[in-house]
Amino acid sequence: MKATVYPQLAGDRIAHVVPPAYRELLPTLAPQQEYSVLLFAHAERDVIHSAPVRRAIGRLGTTAPGGLVVVGTVFTTEAQALLAEAGATVVARRKGRWTDESARARQL
Repeated sequence: MKATVYPQLAGDRIAHVVPPAYRELLPTLAPQQEYSVLLFAHAERDVIHSAPVRRAIGRLGTTAPGGLVVVGTVFTTEAQALLAEAGATVVARRKGRWTDESARARQL
């Protein structure tokens, strides 16, 4: 599971890169402020665990001045902890009590 990384994107452009189902969930962003965006899998069955989150944050490097916006279906507890540590604003379609271990078991 690989994330699409947008290192710098104006706040008024973010709605154009996220899937339509997530647009109404986006927080209010300053239109001219630059944000970093990580776009993860968004199929109904996808659960994003910590490994792809760690890789995406590493690929991103320095976060844009406006902060980090992360979009995905549902994130495991470990992935959420990494995103909180990075100061990310998380936009998820669902909330769940997934762990990395339970998400891996589901995908086998």
